[in-house]
Amino acid sequence: MAKNRNISLLESELYYLISRFLTTGPCRRAAEVLASELEENQLLPGRLDWFGNEHPRTYEDVVTANRHIAPDHLLQICKQIGPLLDREVPSCVPGVHSLLGSGRQSMLRTAKDCDGMRFKASSYAALHRGRPPERPLKCKQPPHLVEVHRGRELTGVQRFSSISPVSNYEHMRLHRRILGHLSAVYCIAFDRTGLRIFTGSDDCLVKIWSSFDGRLHSTLRGHSAEITDLAVNYENTLIAAGSCDKTIRVWCLRTCAPVAVLQGHSGSITSLQFSPFAKGSKRYMLSTGTDATVCFWQWDANNINFSDRPYKFTERPRPGVQTVCSSFSPGGMFLATGSTDDVIRIYYLGNGSPEKISELHEHTDKVDSIQFCHSGERFVSGSRDGTARIWKLHQRQRWRCILLNMSATLPGAELVSEEESYFKPKVTMVAWDRHDNTVVTAVNNHLLKVWNSYTGQLLHILKGHEAEVFVLEPHPFDARIILSAGHDGNVFIWDLQRGTNTKHYFNMIEGQGHGAVFDCKFTPDGQRFACTDSHGHLLVFGFGSSKPYEKLPDQVFFHTDYRPLIRDANGFVLDEQTQQAPHLMPPPFLVDVDGNPHPPRYQRLVPGRENIAAEHLVPQLGYIATSDGEVVEQVISQQTAEHEMVTIRRSSLLDEAIRHLQEQQDRQNQPRAETTPGSRTGPTEGHGPVLAPAPSTPRRVSVNERADVQSSPNVGLRRSGQVEGVRQMHQNAPRSQMATERDLQAWRRRVVVPELAASSYRDQQDIRVARGDEEVVLYNTKKRRIIYNSCRDDSDEEPSTVKRTHNHRGSPELIEFSCEEGEETASSVHSEENELDGSELESSNDEEEWNSDSSSHTSSEYSDWTADAGINLQPSTPLSSRKRAKSRLISSEEEEEENEEEEKQQSDEEKPGKKCKENSKKAKPKSPRRPKTRPSINREVSNEFRPSAWITDVIPRKSPFVPQMGDEVIYFRQGHEAYVEAVSRSELYPINLEKQPWKKMELRDQEFVKITGIKYEVCPPTLCCLKLTLIDHGTGKITDKSFSVKYHDMPDVIDFLVLRQSYDEALRRNWQPNDRFRSVIDDAWWFGT
Repeated sequence: MAKNRNISLLESELYYLISRFLTTGPCRRAAEVLASELEENQLLPGRLDWFGNEHPRTYEDVVTANRHIAPDHLLQICKQIGPLLDREVPSCVPGVHSLLGSGRQSMLRTAKDCDGMRFKASSYAALHRGRPPERPLKCKQPPHLVEVHRGRELTGVQRFSSISPVSNYEHMRLHRRILGHLSAVYCIAFDRTGLRIFTGSDDCLVKIWSSFDGRLHSTLRGHSAEITDLAVNYENTLIAAGSCDKTIRVWCLRTCAPVAVLQGHSGSITSLQFSPFAKGSKRYMLSTGTDATVCFWQWDANNINFSDRPYKFTERPRPGVQTVCSSFSPGGMFLATGSTDDVIRIYYLGNGSPEKISELHEHTDKVDSIQFCHSGERFVSGSRDGTARIWKLHQRQRWRCILLNMSATLPGAELVSEEESYFKPKVTMVAWDRHDNTVVTAVNNHLLKVWNSYTGQLLHILKGHEAEVFVLEPHPFDARIILSAGHDGNVFIWDLQRGTNTKHYFNMIEGQGHGAVFDCKFTPDGQRFACTDSHGHLLVFGFGSSKPYEKLPDQVFFHTDYRPLIRDANGFVLDEQTQQAPHLMPPPFLVDVDGNPHPPRYQRLVPGRENIAAEHLVPQLGYIATSDGEVVEQVISQQTAEHEMVTIRRSSLLDEAIRHLQEQQDRQNQPRAETTPGSRTGPTEGHGPVLAPAPSTPRRVSVNERADVQSSPNVGLRRSGQVEGVRQMHQNAPRSQMATERDLQAWRRRVVVPELAASSYRDQQDIRVARGDEEVVLYNTKKRRIIYNSCRDDSDEEPSTVKRTHNHRGSPELIEFSCEEGEETASSVHSEENELDGSELESSNDEEEWNSDSSSHTSSEYSDWTADAGINLQPSTPLSSRKRAKSRLISSEEEEEENEEEEKQQSDEEKPGKKCKENSKKAKPKSPRRPKTRPSINREVSNEFRPSAWITDVIPRKSPFVPQMGDEVIYFRQGHEAYVEAVSRSELYPINLEKQPWKKMELRDQEFVKITGIKYEVCPPTLCCLKLTLIDHGTGKITDKSFSVKYHDMPDVIDFLVLRQSYDEALRRNWQPNDRFRSVIDDAWWFGT
């Protein structure tokens, strides 16, 4: 018991802990003196007897009573204080903890102390180097607008962050949620003015909405499968939609007339973009597909004429490869694409036509997100291998990258648990801020990570999502703001400077749970943004009042949305009932999801019906001329059983009346009617009506026997138990009358999407042209000199524009395999490949992954990598010894001729009993092409580059192990470490110890793995590169974790990969110490104990 009664129990315990801490350090004499002082002054905690009386204790008694207290207990307490305090009041330097700090580093700091900073009014009138000072991030209070504007009056300038603080975005609200589709909506876009919203859905429709009041302006019909992507051109005159039906449809935004139906893909469209490229009137539109093709569609900005045949690149080194993402540079001269074969391909448009200039192989899994920055030649790529890379063009046309590892954490963060350490992060989406200073990546662990784009430093980790995020949308001009949305139904607006959440919305649908948000876009002015979800809703957010949106019903459909269509041979469509092009049909009626017409006050929201009399706003069945010359009008106000019976009884009369009116209108308008789109280039090249009905044509039958009559093959209705809906309205719902010539002329003059102001368009085009010129200059200045192979014939000089086979010194080449009967070659036999004139770039990176050099000509022509480990493990198509046709551009004149030759060549190769030989027949040269001289190749190979015997041996041997695809083996980490040490000791080839698999992930001494990838490098020595996928020991199933090894057979180094069956057989023998054994090594028996 302490003599001083003011000493609290906490202070007594602190004295004791100090003395205990000193006993284990160098100040033991001080600890002894302190212990005696504590006993003398009775500063140690006392004890209580059973009467409640307190008695003093000696130092030894206190130590004995508190055996659970370690000597460093006080030190552990101090270590815990810092991280706990950082959670409540973050320090200014994360991860740095000091007991002696001050300010925001003090261990005594409070939230009140840190929030007490105020920005003085005089600071807004000050200038630092000609600019107002930046507000400190810890100033959470928004600036006073009076002080900001007063400072602007005095100095003439003011910072944007002061005029528009981040707190303003808290006032963005949901204006309206509109049900406009019957299926999920994966695509949304704004026009260049921000006045119209475009949505593309799985119900095969593209709809045009007003962003000001939410009105439905038009529905674009024609696709027969799900919409995958939308794109609006920079002139704001066209919209293009890609679909799973393998076609691209282009419409005029002013009149909604079809412009072109482009059919160049043999798979679904995965991405669609208009290029910023602008040279004269020549423009390009890009499309990629699941058929691994990249198509550049050339079109003319003056006459809106699309070329029928694109510049097509087929990038399929093995079956199953898909091109899934793409992005243009700001000037449109560079294009980057990502594929499921882990390769990034770069294309260049500055030489008059598109050409491939590089292939980057640094990623080890499929690249499914890619994005160019807003200014400059940098782009970021995200992959399923758990990394993102920021690429930049360097000297000698080498693309170098900064690695962003998704496993990185902030300094001072909690240690990752053992369970989380086995989790493989994957990048789901990437984005830049508006000023390109930071890169944001979405990870499949529901986190967003913010990186410095110049150094690769992790700045913030944004938490809030509960499911994967596939939407990252930067603000159009505010670099502090980015929007994210995911499958959890959450929409967040983030402050990138502070790493905090500014606004949050949860998409809860009454009675149906939450709706996953699939896409979001900002308007060009940043005042609004729109989202789409999995239930077919359009959500419009923005500043200001929601009053204009209150006039809308919750469900907005046109009664003609899901009517069947008639398709001609070129893909253009007509409405089956009226035999009219959809854009020429009169204004439709507004109905709900069940097909019921909305009241007249809502019908006035349909464009073209604003000024119609109230009695004409109700849907009418038609005007029928009877035998007595009377006109019978049937008006339907609601769909009751009685009215349904009337509809059934009069259906034949209605159809006859519609047919009669249509015939009469066709006869009146035939001399001056516009031609129906009957060709691939749109109405301007039509040759008369393609699908004109004959007088005896029955209902839903076209006189054109080749026309395809079909409706959209969509999924069922959204509501369970629903009998009738808007999808079935073509059977018994009200129909509008046929339009007169006056109505059609007025309808043609309508403007669905307003044009972009001429001044704005000129300014934007000048900026794009200037950026394109900068990119051309950059490419030419960094264009490297081609290094040709020394084995070519020096006497036969080639033109500089002709591409030649060449090797780079020190870059690994890959062994080519001959293909057996029935196997495809790496270059698809009937694919349209593109020959590129001009040099291809190399990609280099300091980190050595699977490919230490990523030039396109040294990349693997044969790869055994599988899209998913354990799936489709049969070896991919190896190369035949016949040289692969180089990628080239297919012209419209050459394509048919080449297809015939390729089919002939394919039939010859598929004859039974024959193999692809090295001197197989070559393609016959075509007259339109310029002749190319090929260098003579020296067939002699230096001994040091010859593969070792363990690869080329044709006699089966138990040792050394020769890997094959699909082998299940046991990986011994100790043996691999011994091999690495032997290579480093002998200096056979450079090896990085920090990039070995045990440095990147937790590996046990023995791992059960499956070989899912094989390739060989000829350096020398010839190295075997294996991709090993881990197999769960308990279940025997393949996991999603994998690693790579690179090795070759070395004397006196034991194999560290053993076949599973050999391993199991050895275990069954139950070897014990001192057992005698014999083994075959180098074709000789060896005995041992």
